[in-house]
Amino acid sequence: MKSLTKRFRKLQKKIIVPHAILLKWITIIVSPCILYLSLLVTTRHLALPGGAVFSIFVLLFTCLVFGRLFEKMKLPGIIAMLLVGVGMSNIPWIKDKTILKPLSVSSDIKVICLIVILMRGGLSLELADIKKCGRAVLLLVFLPCFTEALVYAILSVFLIGLRWTEGFMLGFVVSAITPAIILPILLKLSRHGYHVMDNSIFTLLISASSFDDVVSISGFMVFFSITLSQDHSVIWQIFKGPLEILMGIVIGLVIGFMFWIVPPPIKFRPSGSTVMAYENTRLALVTMLSISMVFGLNHFEFSGSGPLAVIVMAIIVRRGSMGVLYMTYVLDMVWEYAAEPLLFGLVGRDIRLSVIGPDILWKASIIIVVGLIFRSLAVFISVMWTKLTFKEKIFVCVSWIPKATVQAAIGSYALTTVTRRGIDDPKLIYAGEVILTIAVLVILVCAPLGSLLIKFSAPILLEKVRSEMSVILDANATPKSQPTNRLAFTFETLEENS
Repeated sequence: MKSLTKRFRKLQKKIIVPHAILLKWITIIVSPCILYLSLLVTTRHLALPGGAVFSIFVLLFTCLVFGRLFEKMKLPGIIAMLLVGVGMSNIPWIKDKTILKPLSVSSDIKVICLIVILMRGGLSLELADIKKCGRAVLLLVFLPCFTEALVYAILSVFLIGLRWTEGFMLGFVVSAITPAIILPILLKLSRHGYHVMDNSIFTLLISASSFDDVVSISGFMVFFSITLSQDHSVIWQIFKGPLEILMGIVIGLVIGFMFWIVPPPIKFRPSGSTVMAYENTRLALVTMLSISMVFGLNHFEFSGSGPLAVIVMAIIVRRGSMGVLYMTYVLDMVWEYAAEPLLFGLVGRDIRLSVIGPDILWKASIIIVVGLIFRSLAVFISVMWTKLTFKEKIFVCVSWIPKATVQAAIGSYALTTVTRRGIDDPKLIYAGEVILTIAVLVILVCAPLGSLLIKFSAPILLEKVRSEMSVILDANATPKSQPTNRLAFTFETLEENS
């Protein structure tokens, strides 16, 4: 048996080492075929052309392929995913095909993708970062967000004709930035020796961007709840918004603290139990309860409470769990290979180019430009009292331009909820279509523009030095003392703490 094993290993070296790249591409090609075969066997007619499963598979695979191609061209992959969705629903010879007919489950998929974003955001929030950066983080979180939301609300009311609550819904949708675009660029700049990681810019941007998304989503949910309650009595309109906020916080706190003891902490677990088994259980329970809270509270017309409860629960779980790195790792993989391409692809499918007239297009363009100007001024004021140099403050303003994830997640939330509940309010339906249209335009403008501006402005605005952190992050200089496998590092840390 041993001799057979040795022969097999020698054969592996002869085949794998010379043909590693070829085998990699074979794996990339064969994997989706195996996935589709398993879907075909289990779901049968649903996985055939014209079925919902087949449509989802085509959308997912196409978005992944074109997203990677755009990334190879140094462009945001999310733009490709969005354009794939737009093309599938607007190009006649593709739109007419039955395999790409509208998905009846698309709204539920987008809500689940939103839940993934909320869980990742809550688990990544470190309240200690506020103390580390002080007032600057709080200002950078609230001042640009509220300023841009107010500007969008005013302009949308007078230019487009939205009601004030709908204008603030639009403002909070587009006010969120995208850490998924900012973080990779900052790490790459640090590898090239720019003065990013070893001063407060990195901590300031990453901490504030995580909180910024939470504030934007929470603000949108509050004004959306107020908008939906306008057909009820005045007393109900006054109390429903605060009631939904209170419900979301209380439910999130109760369930979050529950996960401090269920599953039991590592030191109280039976001997022989594995860390992975318990953390998988915790992650599964957190995910199922998050889905239940969002869909359940939305069923009882408390649509703003569910997302808030998920955020609060995730923050509390982070404080009480030693396996937060593992949960974050799994959610990152789910986001990268499933939730992100599906979300941006489905949002693109919701856009109908035929209904976007020149009137709404030029008005939206004015609103976006004016909003970015006021946002940049608010960002500069937020970091005015920090120790950053003038050029570094300008770089922070530039870094606060990219937008994509939150806009895709909640841009269609209002329209989807109104349609699902059968609310026959032409003004609200029109507002939902406007919010979705402007959210997509913001993604198409701000994601590539912000990415390019950060890359091209860094050599001008940042000092180029060779710090210890840049050496550590260098792809060719990985310290032996640090594990190269993030997942292995996670479990090594957990086992040591146990």
